[in-house]
Amino acid sequence: MAVAPHEFLQAKAQFFDLEPLVTDRDNWVTSVAVTLRGILGSANTSLRARPQDYRLLVDVGRLRDELPVVWIFSPSDSEIQHVNIFRPRETCPFTGDRRPTLCWGTTDSAWRHIPQENRSLSNFLEAARQVLADTNMQSRAR
Repeated sequence: MAVAPHEFLQAKAQFFDLEPLVTDRDNWVTSVAVTLRGILGSANTSLRARPQDYRLLVDVGRLRDELPVVWIFSPSDSEIQHVNIFRPRETCPFTGDRRPTLCWGTTDSAWRHIPQENRSLSNFLEAARQVLADTNMQSRAR
């Protein structure tokens, strides 16, 4: 199920540059773009905490059922150092080319264990922001 218009507006109040990429005929949002502030997230400890903005592209059509693939539009793969971002492996449906993706780690399992009514766009974006604002050095993404 896509994101209802009122839920999108609630999320936009928290994440100001949130944009709908695709909406259905009833204005339910099926895909979004958003820029989230995270950290460089490098394995190099002297660079790890440096702030970094990430532009994300996401199909949120099944958000109540599962965490979606989060495609990183920017920075480019060659500029990304965050240990929790996979190198490009699959083609991004929004750009038609291979893009890096976010490594959810155990967040996906935790998402499935919270009540569906709490699997909102705002909560999803906050979960993505938390992954980008921290480093899991056990991640095999980079």
